[in-house]
Amino acid sequence: MITATAAGGVRRVEVYAITDVGVVRPHNEDNFLIVNLSDGRSWTAENQLPEQPLVVELRPADQGVLLAVSDGMGGALAGEVASHLAVTQVCDSMMRLQKDVKFKQFQFHEHLRFAVERANLFINNQSQRSPEYAGMGATFTGAGLDGTTLYLAQVGDSRAYLFRQGSPPLQVTTDQSLVEQLIQSGHITREEAETHPYKNVILQALGALPSVTVTVESLPVCRDDILLLCSDGLSGKINGEDMLAILNETNGDLRLACQRMVDLANERGGEDNITVMLLRFTGDGFPMRGEVAGDDQITPIERDQALPDPTIDGSLGDEPTEENLDVPPTMELFSEGHAPSLTAAEMATTGELALNRGRSTASPTPGAADAELPLKNSTAAPPAGEPAAGGGSTSSATADDDDLRMYRRVVAAMLLILTVCALLWTYIRGWAGVRPDGTDPPSHNQSHFTTSPPR
Repeated sequence: MITATAAGGVRRVEVYAITDVGVVRPHNEDNFLIVNLSDGRSWTAENQLPEQPLVVELRPADQGVLLAVSDGMGGALAGEVASHLAVTQVCDSMMRLQKDVKFKQFQFHEHLRFAVERANLFINNQSQRSPEYAGMGATFTGAGLDGTTLYLAQVGDSRAYLFRQGSPPLQVTTDQSLVEQLIQSGHITREEAETHPYKNVILQALGALPSVTVTVESLPVCRDDILLLCSDGLSGKINGEDMLAILNETNGDLRLACQRMVDLANERGGEDNITVMLLRFTGDGFPMRGEVAGDDQITPIERDQALPDPTIDGSLGDEPTEENLDVPPTMELFSEGHAPSLTAAEMATTGELALNRGRSTASPTPGAADAELPLKNSTAAPPAGEPAAGGGSTSSATADDDDLRMYRRVVAAMLLILTVCALLWTYIRGWAGVRPDGTDPPSHNQSHFTTSPPR
């Protein structure tokens, strides 16, 4: 079927975003990204958005847009730096990839995947160079529009929700968190997850390790669809039904809806930073619901085997340096498998490390100190100021492999211990008859009833 876009229709994207410090945290470690890939104009949390939602109009030949939210973690200003680097590095890479000859063979979604992988490596390198930023990391949930298809890139537990006329709210990303793993395996319910002691433990974050597994999925866009991106400061306080009710109450006013959602999250505690972004897709360039077969399908996309590995070959021409990094004055920078369905054994295979996003990355045991060293590879560039190893000999490569295997064993042990503790805690509470909300169960004779301007 020929879509309206192919017939020459205009795609219109309206977007508005708000980020709020909340009522408990001393500073805001969240960030967001809005970038028009056709002309390079971009906005982040450091820029002042207009009073009214931004409107981007795209002709069939135009490049699309990229939107994202990122939730930083780390001591002092490290989390703020990490989320800032996440959005600015992805933006920079996406613009470069459009012009890079060697990446012309790859589709849009692989550009997005590579940009997130490259941002991960950059943040990890920065954290290695400065003790002040050691262990910093950030979640990343991105949505890139190419034609009439939306590509979602996920690392961590920030979320994306789809609101489509005639359908209930749909969470279109899967949290990469420990409690989500326990839910998927049937060990706890979603209600129990709300009060679980490990609800802040995530399985991936940008910057935690030199490499990261980016979950990429595709979703067809229909006219009048609304997409919501948010950090867990919002999704931890209001659910999809609450969001839909606010959208209906505000009669399509994206700015007012964003503000109402932030206000409600703060009224319900506001313990974390809160970021919300709303997008509405209009214009005859988008098909109506039902015009295209499979418009309700979310399709996972595996990594293209030909896509370069950023840890080996992540060059995109002139690389940004510390001197020209786009970092706000308040952030003086002295340094620079499919995750949602992984079992503990699979996590050990891929070498993923559980992270406590409430504070910083999980601290390794003394015996695991070497686990925070950068991933070694005989073909990777050495750290700045160090000479390159000569020759890349077989013995050196073997030593590197041994180090990586040892690192993965340490990570596997840490994850297994954490998972066992979580399961024991859940079983003990269930055996003792404690409710998910921590209250005592009713007795047998009781009755009870069961909600800067654009660049």
